[in-house]
Amino acid sequence: MKIPILLVLSIAAAHAAVIPMDSARGDQLFVSQGCVQCHRLKGVGAGTASDLGRVLDRGYSPADLVSAMWNHAPTMWSAIKEKGVKTGDIDQQAAADLFASFLSVRFFEAPGDAGRGKRLFEARTCSTCHGISTSPNPKARPAAQWETLGHPAALVGAMWNHSPEMWKELSSRSMKWPSLEPQDLSDLLVYLRNSISPAHTEPGFRVTESASGATLFQSKGCVSCHPDAEPPTRMTLTAVAAAMWNHASLLHAEPPRIDADEMRALLGYYWGNRFLDVQGNAAHGRRLFSGKHCATCHSGAGPGPDLSAKAGNFTAVTMLSALWRHGPDMLAQMKEKKISWPNFKAGEMEDLIAALNEKKAK
Repeated sequence: MKIPILLVLSIAAAHAAVIPMDSARGDQLFVSQGCVQCHRLKGVGAGTASDLGRVLDRGYSPADLVSAMWNHAPTMWSAIKEKGVKTGDIDQQAAADLFASFLSVRFFEAPGDAGRGKRLFEARTCSTCHGISTSPNPKARPAAQWETLGHPAALVGAMWNHSPEMWKELSSRSMKWPSLEPQDLSDLLVYLRNSISPAHTEPGFRVTESASGATLFQSKGCVSCHPDAEPPTRMTLTAVAAAMWNHASLLHAEPPRIDADEMRALLGYYWGNRFLDVQGNAAHGRRLFSGKHCATCHSGAGPGPDLSAKAGNFTAVTMLSALWRHGPDMLAQMKEKKISWPNFKAGEMEDLIAALNEKKAK
């Protein structure tokens, strides 16, 4: 029986309020909003359109996902009307829950290469201790027994807690610590997931946004290296796992052990509430605002709200909600004005959001 997945995070974009997300509610919305009439996710749905849960490791940002939905919207609305699909409202809470559902299947992880992962398994000396079904080192568990391969939050904790034994073993062999870039770990995971039973690769994870995360950030000593508690960039869980793995090697001592519940709380505090932050190019976004004809309706003279006068409170979540709630009317007005529906390339939606959030000159 498939265990329900709960993902409770917070989103903190510039000027935006924190919205708790729950992937279980997102899974339910995927059904209740009629998405399952065309798409599949986590094994549920018709599959006449793209399977949103089958192909992992796409390398999308949250804003890129909004772009894909935006570009697809006129066709989607036509299909909804043709099939008579009943849909409901998607407010910002619902949009956040849908993002949580996508996060829970690692939708935003970087693309991985199984062939390169296999080579890295040898080159990074993993294979000197670990095997796939059996291990050359009897103290090391084979990959087939790693329950964490499909659960990124647990993977972060397992890699961190494994570092003392790894350090001792490498030191006894006069071997260097195998550092990992996020891409390295993505490749390794794709290789390992493809090499073992599907029962161990079921995607999905649980992260709870918890007040205890801030306390743990202090008590586990994280604050000594990260006093502002801010990730340097928006990081996927795989990138966080790679960073913690490399950081553990620098401690040269017994790092603080972090159990599964503690790791969920830490990730909710450090990672979860910042993953949907926007990091676009506002200058390019201003050009898009004009070039995509947004200014026709949203500069004070048109029928839409004026988005050019002051800094907004926009995230990928608010843009998804706005598209669902106002998009059909927007499309009708654009047809009336003989304006083509704007399409967005990768990165452009994030730039547009950055421009909308930018503090305007007086």
